[in-house]
Amino acid sequence: MPPGRAPSPTVAPPPPPPYWGSCATPPSVEALSLARIARSRGAASPEASANPNPRRRLLVWRRGDESDVQLAILRRVLQGGTERSGPNAGHRSQPQTPVRCPKEKGTKGDCMMRGLLHRQDEEEPVAKRQHKPEAIFIPDDVLEQILLRLPVKSLLRFKSVCKSWRDTIAGPRFERCQLQLSRARRPSILVLPLLEMPRPLRMDRIMFFAYPGHGTAAELMHEKLWSSGIDSFLDPLHCDGLVVVTAAHSSQIFVCNPATKELMVLPAGAPDSGSCQRVGFGVDPSTGKYKAVRCFERYCDEGMTNYSIGCEIFTLGSREWKPAVDPPYMIKPMTPVCLPGAVYWSAGASLSKQVMLRFDLHDEEFTVFPTPPCMELADLCSNLTDLAGKLCYNHALGHTVQLWMADDDGIRLPKWFLYRTIVLPWFTKSIAAFSAYEGGIYLHVDLAHIYRYTTEGEALERVVDMKEEMAYFCSQGTLYPYRPTGSKWVYCVVQYSETDIN
Repeated sequence: MPPGRAPSPTVAPPPPPPYWGSCATPPSVEALSLARIARSRGAASPEASANPNPRRRLLVWRRGDESDVQLAILRRVLQGGTERSGPNAGHRSQPQTPVRCPKEKGTKGDCMMRGLLHRQDEEEPVAKRQHKPEAIFIPDDVLEQILLRLPVKSLLRFKSVCKSWRDTIAGPRFERCQLQLSRARRPSILVLPLLEMPRPLRMDRIMFFAYPGHGTAAELMHEKLWSSGIDSFLDPLHCDGLVVVTAAHSSQIFVCNPATKELMVLPAGAPDSGSCQRVGFGVDPSTGKYKAVRCFERYCDEGMTNYSIGCEIFTLGSREWKPAVDPPYMIKPMTPVCLPGAVYWSAGASLSKQVMLRFDLHDEEFTVFPTPPCMELADLCSNLTDLAGKLCYNHALGHTVQLWMADDDGIRLPKWFLYRTIVLPWFTKSIAAFSAYEGGIYLHVDLAHIYRYTTEGEALERVVDMKEEMAYFCSQGTLYPYRPTGSKWVYCVVQYSETDIN
């Protein structure tokens, strides 16, 4: 050492970096910040804090993909809500109020979930980097509230993150909570293009497009090719994210969840001598089971004086149709309305007497329901719909349509009242009010147009022409190659709310 120079202090080598498992990249500063905020929102339980066993402290960073997924979810929650993808893109959900679900028997307490390991960057002082790593945990109820606010498309991907996430998402408790939250969200519109072809020609596929209710773009949610062909179908039915498509002139009945891309074909039922299938679909609130109700003709003369009509029920999860009590009157081919606990049919006691029937999905029996004062047996342009959870009869009168509403609480005798009279700019062949939210009533006109009627200003505005203006896209953002536009196409629409029900 040269004379006159002070000796250099001995610098201890830096400690080895902590073990990160199979992931070579430590958490970023953004991840650490999110972890601190997440910790302040949901603290670990005393049981987990008191237990020093390192095996109970699961590190997210053992798998890179898993950490990215959990970090993305935390980012969504900390931003104050989830951005919905697909038809409702740009509309922020309302995730601030927790979903209250009853605790089940045998449910364990808050199990401490995976956490983010705290580590400072290498540029920090050595003294700070020598601090022991600190594990941050997410309780089960906090994780559940995070997952409940994600789109179904994300939930399907997150089932593969880890076993605990898969068990949470696939559990019956999570399904009930997610359904409750889905019913409170702003619904979208589902568009089903139908190519009119003479029999025996059939379509080779069925398509489900999501439309947000504004603009001219619809996104493909699900597409199913069918080798034997798909017959011309009737107006689709919707219940809790499940869509039922019934073929008009064959025994085909499809039940599909476009969000999960699951589709099943119901087995063929009893032979039907009628010209059109009559199928209803709904849920029994007391059991949570979804049931399809099918009415069929055994025989009927031209004057409707001598006929026999039967009924059968298919419960999702079963293997075959089971017989039910016969309806007291002939069921019309008008599309029925499905409200929670009941299916409503238009029927006729004779060629001149119009009646309505209510089928209870729990008792599985028919009762006579009051008829709207303007309902006529020979009227083929009017129809029944579900409008904002109430029974609605759309009485079409050429240039105008009357909306008659009825409340059915199962206790008091239902009464019909005239809700709105909407004047149209031209003569229409068919019109149906199929959706109502945010102060507007959406009308399906002539199987090609969507109009919106504002209840406050009583103004009618055109939303989109599905035949000439609508652009149909794939999920990747490219135009759908099998473009369903042209003179031979018609478009069925239904109000839709996505769920993860299987």
